[in-house]
Amino acid sequence: MLNDFEYKKYLEIKRMSIEELNKYYRALRRYEYENNIPLESSKIKKKIHKLSMLILKIDRLTTGRKLVIYDDKRGNYKDINKGKIYAASHVGRYDIESAMEAIDDQAYFVMGDPEETYRNFEGFYLSKIQGRICMDTGYDVFNKRLKLEQGKNLSSKDIELINEYKQDRNICMETCTKRVLNKDNILIYPEGAWNITDRLTQRLFKGTAVMAIKGNGVIVPIGIVKDDKKYTVNIGNIFDVKGSELSDAEDITKELQEKINSLKGEIIFNESTINKRSSMGTPKENLEAFKKEIMDETVNGYTEDVIINSRYYDKDAPENVFKTLKRLNN
Repeated sequence: MLNDFEYKKYLEIKRMSIEELNKYYRALRRYEYENNIPLESSKIKKKIHKLSMLILKIDRLTTGRKLVIYDDKRGNYKDINKGKIYAASHVGRYDIESAMEAIDDQAYFVMGDPEETYRNFEGFYLSKIQGRICMDTGYDVFNKRLKLEQGKNLSSKDIELINEYKQDRNICMETCTKRVLNKDNILIYPEGAWNITDRLTQRLFKGTAVMAIKGNGVIVPIGIVKDDKKYTVNIGNIFDVKGSELSDAEDITKELQEKINSLKGEIIFNESTINKRSSMGTPKENLEAFKKEIMDETVNGYTEDVIINSRYYDKDAPENVFKTLKRLNN
């Protein structure tokens, strides 16, 4: 148990390097978790929700983005006396703001690798007005984790850091579950990283299903499609996992992915959104243009390498078999 944790003042935080910032906030989360410090009440954030929506709208207009709500199948969602886990597809820089504005329901955003946002307005907004739950994914030790899983020798310092990241992810999971049990809402992106592949969605982490089962909550799938600065959001039917066991988490995750795929498909294959075949390039050219459009908006050092090392990694997928061998030999 961390009993000697020292809270830093704002000016001290401003002077920290990114590495120091990340380490400090991991220690802070561990300190509050191990000492059972109660979660902050969501009452104030729910009361100022309209202010949060106004800030999002102003930001959208300022940056020239367009938000289209394709459909909202939630029904009387405000009458549901359970925590809701909004699970959205991850398509680019402004899909978070777009989902928040579209659902118009106060929800704690699950944020991986906050880094610079610990001390800028984005972080202030998410922490103090909207609400967020942070964790570090450990993307920078991804290769070391692979080696450890394969029984390779690592230094004690590397193993300690891997365990520190693992603990931080577990703390995030427990915090989210507590929020759902408290009937608070969560906004999460179960792909773990922006989807820069040619698939509708990448393979999902099963954390969303686990939170819903353990927190007695419901899942609301969200499909988002990005077209330049236009974000089209399709909100699905509420998905209740009542009666499910933790052993069902994998099946629930697969079903969730199918639901998100269907929601995205409704947008993409709508007659009014289908591109004329003459305007299309080769599959490779389309994918490269798609990736460039997304990555051109990246901020805070969010590179393609970070995406690859923080999304779900299925080592048995055909495209990853040789990559896995290469990583282990480096």
